[in-house]
Amino acid sequence: MDPTALDRLTTALEKSSLLTDWERGFIESLHEQFNKRGRLSERQFEIFERIENEKLSESASEKAKQWLVIYDDKHRHIARICAEYYKHAGYFRDLVHSILNEKDYVPSEKQYKKLCENKYAKKVLAEYNREPKYSIGSLVQFRTTADWSHRVATNGMPCVVISSGGTIKNAAKGAKPYKVLPFGSAKPIECEERHLKTCKNPKKTKKVVDNDIPF
Repeated sequence: MDPTALDRLTTALEKSSLLTDWERGFIESLHEQFNKRGRLSERQFEIFERIENEKLSESASEKAKQWLVIYDDKHRHIARICAEYYKHAGYFRDLVHSILNEKDYVPSEKQYKKLCENKYAKKVLAEYNREPKYSIGSLVQFRTTADWSHRVATNGMPCVVISSGGTIKNAAKGAKPYKVLPFGSAKPIECEERHLKTCKNPKKTKKVVDNDIPF
């Protein structure tokens, strides 16, 4: 065991602002264990050294400072879009919470890339930035692939698009969110673009629906 291990652990805790919550908790646990037992396992010390080299070395500290300068409003906006998606998906919980709830929080470059540059995040960002297929005021209907409750609620009636855009909840093509208002209803329905289609002949549609209503 390195005779300077305790000093190194103490120094690491003094620089804990550069660490993630997990890394900070891990090193705190090692520090407490070393004070009680005077030793760490080989694997524990190996993980500590990796954190030390990646986050607390002079070169790592300089890189972290540069990232703080680079991280701007554009990065912050992208991070929030991805964090909203992953909040719904249930991953990266601690990171997502910090991004969405701590005004001045800056993820590390590694965290940012892991959250915002994976294949799912890229699909989410592409969908978010894409122009909506249906403009506000357009007449639409739900496809047969739409949620059953939506199809029942509208009973085949046309809907008017009242808004589009917002939090992307699925990394799928056509996942852009919409709010539509069914004819004869005062309650909007939230849905995704992929579940809508253009209503080409609302009069004909209404006639077919009326014929299906039992008396």
